[in-house]
Amino acid sequence: MNSNDSLSRRRFLKLTGGAAALATVGSSAARAAEPASNIPPVRAGRNQPRRFMIDCHLHYQERPFYFESMQTFYKERNAMGCCNGWRAQFPAIMEGAKKHPDVVIPFGRISVDDANALSDVDYFAANGAKGIKLRDPRYNWDDERYFPIYERIQKHGLVGLYHTGIAGFGTLGFPRMRPEYLMTIAAKFTDYQIICGHFGNPWYAEAAEVVRWCKNVHCDITGSTLTKLQGRLSEVKQHLWWEGPSQHSAPDTVYAFEKLVFGTDEPPEKIDNMLSRTEDMLDACQVPEDTRRRIYGGTMAKLLKIPVRT
Repeated sequence: MNSNDSLSRRRFLKLTGGAAALATVGSSAARAAEPASNIPPVRAGRNQPRRFMIDCHLHYQERPFYFESMQTFYKERNAMGCCNGWRAQFPAIMEGAKKHPDVVIPFGRISVDDANALSDVDYFAANGAKGIKLRDPRYNWDDERYFPIYERIQKHGLVGLYHTGIAGFGTLGFPRMRPEYLMTIAAKFTDYQIICGHFGNPWYAEAAEVVRWCKNVHCDITGSTLTKLQGRLSEVKQHLWWEGPSQHSAPDTVYAFEKLVFGTDEPPEKIDNMLSRTEDMLDACQVPEDTRRRIYGGTMAKLLKIPVRT
């Protein structure tokens, strides 16, 4: 048994609870304890109004007190997290959701090229999953050999979270995960709610046009994008440029930033990093508060059919 395993739950909550009690996002005091090389370049002291939040992009980690960490950091911020994992990990995720239903939203994870992909989707749906994470296809996302999987996900009413854009690791690189392929899927499966993960990095314009034309596609901006754009975050608006219906869009097109949903793709205790980056980007793009509330939680609550908390 290692020292982490011997750490008592009471001591863990005492330690992390102190961190969670910080009133500001990205607290400089909390970050000062980290080695300089590990500190993300986020602005300290970022105050935000209390909002209901749903983190759509959270990966389960097999480590002690993972869900206690979620409970500590997410509940303090009136947040929930869509925690995804493979079938072998899903019993732990469901146990976490059972213990912390006000914080944990269970998501499955599949490889679309696995022979068991369809049965995995059925398993996740039967055991309470609200969505599925998909990554690293051998063929383009819109290859027709994957259509039975998408049809099954749609049948079960699950949200599909697709990795799009650059993959820092993986078997075949990222050209097969371009955001443009999601347009084909969205048009074929019109009741299938899709999230374009990472805003298609680096194909932002492509991802933006997909969400502009497809009512059933939204984007998160997780990953490196908001870090590399620091100092020029207003550039996001060059891609999310439309205010509503235009001469070159559908008559029911909504304001561009309403097609964003919040996500972190980071460990639970790092939620403040992405909150700071996201809020700075929304400031730079002059996004109004009612839209921010949709981005942070309102839209995901609607997609997942869960109530918005006050």
